[in-house]
Amino acid sequence: MGRSFRQMAAAVLGIALGLSGCAPEQSARGALLAEALGCRDCHGGDLTGQKVSHDDSVVVLYASNLTRALPHYSDAAFKTVLTTGVRPDGSRLWYMDAAPYAALSDSDLGDLLAYLRTLNPTGEPHPRIRTTPRFDDLVRKGVAKPESATLAYDLANPPAATAPVDERGRYLARIYCAGCHAPSLRGFTPSQAGDPPDLAITAGYSRADFRTLLSKGEGPRGRSVGEMGEAARKRFARLPMADVDALHAYLTAWAKARGD
Repeated sequence: MGRSFRQMAAAVLGIALGLSGCAPEQSARGALLAEALGCRDCHGGDLTGQKVSHDDSVVVLYASNLTRALPHYSDAAFKTVLTTGVRPDGSRLWYMDAAPYAALSDSDLGDLLAYLRTLNPTGEPHPRIRTTPRFDDLVRKGVAKPESATLAYDLANPPAATAPVDERGRYLARIYCAGCHAPSLRGFTPSQAGDPPDLAITAGYSRADFRTLLSKGEGPRGRSVGEMGEAARKRFARLPMADVDALHAYLTAWAKARGD
């Protein structure tokens, strides 16, 4: 259970009010990043948040209303929360994939911030996590962990580099794929039925098949790819084709070089 909740991307983000506007192209790039990073999967299409837990006898968890949360954070606080999973008051975020955001370049982080600054506050704020004794027991057993507890390990063990020409693809894999397939890209351990697979599977995709996968959510010859199909259509369909090809080139080279 702890793992599945950790895959809920993009918890509380924050930025200050009254900041200068940004260029439209910067905001547009940030909007594409928010889409591809999966912010809307948890926070809803309008980013006003929603309940993401399923069993109130264990934990009650809402993805925050970003339009209401953002004005309470400075730029520095925004970056800290997003890249460490720790709020300025020292409280830790649960079920946020901080590793992909910690890997964001300064340019992409700036674009994402610029886009989020364009949001007008709307909807209702949501409460912070409400735990139960059952959840507290999972924490004591190490089954449920805040992202900050594993972030250092994740950042110290990124997927291996291949050729320098593949660095763009490696970067994209770290920010777009790590939330579901683990920061190592090898899937989570121990694995459970229905978990996203080790991305070594990509070595079996031609470039054309991979383009179809990310743009249409279909496997080779129209084969269903389960939840990846929906994720691709919602998150990756508008990615520049150059980025899709760079991602495929890296994942293929990485898979072939592993030797395991």
